[in-house]
Amino acid sequence: MIIYLDMAFLLNCLTDAAALYVTGRLAGLPLEKKRILAASLLGGTYGALCALPGLGMAASFLPQLLAAAGLVRLAFGRREAFLRRLLLFFMLSCAMAGALVAGVRLMREYKGLAILATLNWRVFFLAGGACFLVLSVVFRGGARHGLAGQLCRCTLTRQGREAGLTALLDTGNTLTDGLSGAPVLTVHWEALETLWTPEEKEALSRLESAGAARCLERLGPGFRLLPYQAVGIRGGLLLCFRADGAVMDGRQLGPVTVALSPTPVSDGGGYAALWGGDDGKEVLRHAA
Repeated sequence: MIIYLDMAFLLNCLTDAAALYVTGRLAGLPLEKKRILAASLLGGTYGALCALPGLGMAASFLPQLLAAAGLVRLAFGRREAFLRRLLLFFMLSCAMAGALVAGVRLMREYKGLAILATLNWRVFFLAGGACFLVLSVVFRGGARHGLAGQLCRCTLTRQGREAGLTALLDTGNTLTDGLSGAPVLTVHWEALETLWTPEEKEALSRLESAGAARCLERLGPGFRLLPYQAVGIRGGLLLCFRADGAVMDGRQLGPVTVALSPTPVSDGGGYAALWGGDDGKEVLRHAA
């Protein structure tokens, strides 16, 4: 059998890039194009190596799993719930690879739909059901909100930098800025990694352990403390800053106060921010 390494490289690049993109979208993570590109190129190189004679062991389960872990780490960095993202990416990659192999076999060997008669439908439905069950359990929160139309894409800008993420439209979130009265966007600080300088990232990495007040001492101007109340918490403080601009599903919101959560705000990894405002008019009215 003739193996074209350039085609193996290209197909693996495309499938890895697609799987990483979908993983990031479903997990509500910011998608950094350079990281996604680097990870897909590395995945394409690994896929091409697996096609070489004598390197068949690289295509076995454990090496493939380790390679997938490396790609997820490269694409999304070191974040919490890493195993969730690895599971999602691995299952997406397997599904895409299976669809690709099935399509090639359909076109080359059977030249039609006769391949459907050769499928073991019991195994097909068992495997599909198992994948659906795993994904629905692990990512049930994000899937539920997504079906309800409560998730939207959000882009924040700060000092010339930009970060994109998925936000949950949470009508029960009544957190407002005490200075302006405008609604506040609550974001897990790691989801805004592209907005931070190295010094700010180092200080914010201690947000959960040291607390907002201690982190504020290590940060430059532009950050302040935001008091809040929640169930079981009579009074607390969140670190916050003023984003230069925010776009929510194409709606320009203008400058928005962003509160930084030390822990993820999603129960299943489907979103990284909470937004209680109705629309951009409310924010702009308070900003004026």
